[in-house]
Amino acid sequence: MDTISTEKKQRLSQNWFSVIINTYPTESKAFFGKNKDLFANPVGNTIKRNIERLTHEVLLLDLNRDHVKEALEPIIRIRAVQEFSISDALAFIFAFKTIFRKENPSLSQTEEGRLYLEALDANIDEIVLMALDIYMSCKHKIYTLRINEAKKHVRQLLIKKNLMCEVPETGVEIIR
Repeated sequence: MDTISTEKKQRLSQNWFSVIINTYPTESKAFFGKNKDLFANPVGNTIKRNIERLTHEVLLLDLNRDHVKEALEPIIRIRAVQEFSISDALAFIFAFKTIFRKENPSLSQTEEGRLYLEALDANIDEIVLMALDIYMSCKHKIYTLRINEAKKHVRQLLIKKNLMCEVPETGVEIIR
């Protein structure tokens, strides 16, 4: 198959970015999509920058897992801390199959094109599996932080109510 032009890659990337942005509420959508200032809009910029990298990687027949992970992880981290279900957080990855086919409707008419589409679909499927691992790791960290914070608050409450006393650090001499 002929290489994909830079212009077409940019269109694919922009369309993929739009799919992600459209999962947000109207106010957020407008802000993430239009504000180009890195410091005023870190979420939008992180998604845009990494979706461009991810677009490049997914179009290669030989997927580089390290490069994909570097591009995918920041996007998935953002979506893991937001109020998305796992299916809603990761659905944008599958959307690339449709985006690509709309941009290249005649590709399925040749054997070479069909083979490329199969490879692209395999890349997307592999990226989804990687995204699941990243998402679950992020959620595990979030839940661990919440549990530790809850334990800390309960401990402080028990100490305040004189139901528990501070335990000295190890090695500290207790004076009687």
